[in-house]
Amino acid sequence: MRKPKQNLIVDSIAFVAFIFLTTTGILMRYVLPPGSGRFLSILGLNRHDWGTIHFWIAVIFLASLATHLILHWNWIVCNIKGKKCDDAKAKFRVALGIIGLLALLALALAPIISPVQQNDFRGKGGPMHNIQKHSTTIPSH
Repeated sequence: MRKPKQNLIVDSIAFVAFIFLTTTGILMRYVLPPGSGRFLSILGLNRHDWGTIHFWIAVIFLASLATHLILHWNWIVCNIKGKKCDDAKAKFRVALGIIGLLALLALALAPIISPVQQNDFRGKGGPMHNIQKHSTTIPSH
């Protein structure tokens, strides 16, 4: 595989992972705050499920950044030495990147704008198990 294609694939994976890492982080911090893990869910996933997804996205992001540095090592050395490094196709990449960014942001925002569902754990052993229903009567005068 040619190096530009490798760069495109690795950089795309890193960017997508970054967007989803940010999205799941915002989701867990603001939409599903700590303590809501058993009661709130989005797309059928609670806070702990989203935390697991967040972790694995972080692993993918870290691996793609390491690969990115390896693939761009010559460019890094070139800039450290103060030499000029040209790239003739930069404008096309920027335009393509902007289009991809808009599509990715729309996809990444889907969980954040999805409705939050409240789960009812009244089954045996759940947090609501020991709560008894009381009926109160108001005495008539």
